[in-house]
Amino acid sequence: MDYKIAFFGVKHWEREVIEREISKLDSFGVGIFEKEIQDDIELAKKYDILSVFIYSKIDKSVLDKLPNLKMVTTRSTGFDHIDIEECKKRGIVVGSVPDYGSNTVAEYAFGLLLASARKIVVAHQSVEEGEFDPEGLTGVDLYGKMLGVIGCGKIGQNVIKIARGFGMKVLGVDAYPDQKIAKRLGFKYVDLETCLNEADFVTLHVPAIKETFHMINKKNIKLMKKGSFLINTARGAVVETEAILWALNHKILAGAGLDTTEDESMVESMSTVLSEKIRKEQLQDVLTYHLLRDRDDVVFTPHNAFNSKEAIERIMKTTIENINSFTKGK
Repeated sequence: MDYKIAFFGVKHWEREVIEREISKLDSFGVGIFEKEIQDDIELAKKYDILSVFIYSKIDKSVLDKLPNLKMVTTRSTGFDHIDIEECKKRGIVVGSVPDYGSNTVAEYAFGLLLASARKIVVAHQSVEEGEFDPEGLTGVDLYGKMLGVIGCGKIGQNVIKIARGFGMKVLGVDAYPDQKIAKRLGFKYVDLETCLNEADFVTLHVPAIKETFHMINKKNIKLMKKGSFLINTARGAVVETEAILWALNHKILAGAGLDTTEDESMVESMSTVLSEKIRKEQLQDVLTYHLLRDRDDVVFTPHNAFNSKEAIERIMKTTIENINSFTKGK
C-alpha cells in the first residue's frame, strides 16, 4: 500500500534535511508544511501518516476530524501533545524519537546553568550598551557546589558527567533509582525534598506526564536553598510558572535558566492570547512568562535545547525509520 505522508510544524531550516531523507520513503506523496495540524485540519485529513512536533495537539477533537489517519509520529522524545489512549482505541500507531539528543540537551542545560551563574547574558548586554565594567556582574563558582539532577535518564546522566568534570557534587532524584549508575557516575540518590534543600543548582530532566505536573510548585520551591538556581530544559508544565517568579522575588532563587514555559503555543501567538477561548489560568501563565522574560536574573530561550545540526539529523532519520517500519508492517 502507498501511503500519503505529511510533515507538519516544520521550521525552514529543517526542510532541507527532510527533503533529503524522504527519498528513502516508499509513498504516494509527501507534504511538508510549516503550519501545525490544528491550523489546517482539512489539509491534514488528506494524509494517512502524519509527522508532527510538540506544538501540534493530537487530541480527541482533532482525531475525530482525521478519519484516514493510520500513524502519527512525533519528532520529539516527549509525546504529551498526543492522546495516546485515544490513538490506541482507534488503532492509530504512535511513534516518537526516544533518544536523539541526550548529549545535546545536557550540553544546553549546562549552557543555561553557566549563563545564569556567571551572568553572561547581562554582561553581554552591558557591553552592547557601551559599558565595559564588571561592576554588578559578580557570579558564583560551580566548583565544589551541589547540583540536583531531577530525572536521571539518559539526559540526566550526561548532565551528571558534565557536572563531575566541573568538580561539582551531585544529588539525583528518580522514580526508578539505579545504584549501579549512581556508583559509576559518582552521585547519590535522594528524595525530591532533600534535593531541593541541599542543592545549589537544580536541573530538570523529566517527561511531562501526570505524575510530574507542577513537580516544582509554590509549596515546595520554598524548600530550595537561598541563593540557588533553577534550570529547566524539560517541559514547562513540570514547573509552576508563578512559583519561579515568587521565588525570585523572595530571593530564594538567585536566578533561573529556562528553555521552556507553560502554554508555549500561546506565548508564540498573540492572536491565541486574545482569543475568547483562553482560560484564566492560561492567561496568568502567559503574563507570568512576560514578567520572567524581562528580568536580568532569568535567562530565557525558546525551547531550543534540542536544536543542534547533529540532533536534527538524528531526529529526521529516526522519524523516517519509524515511518518506513510502519509501512513495511514492522
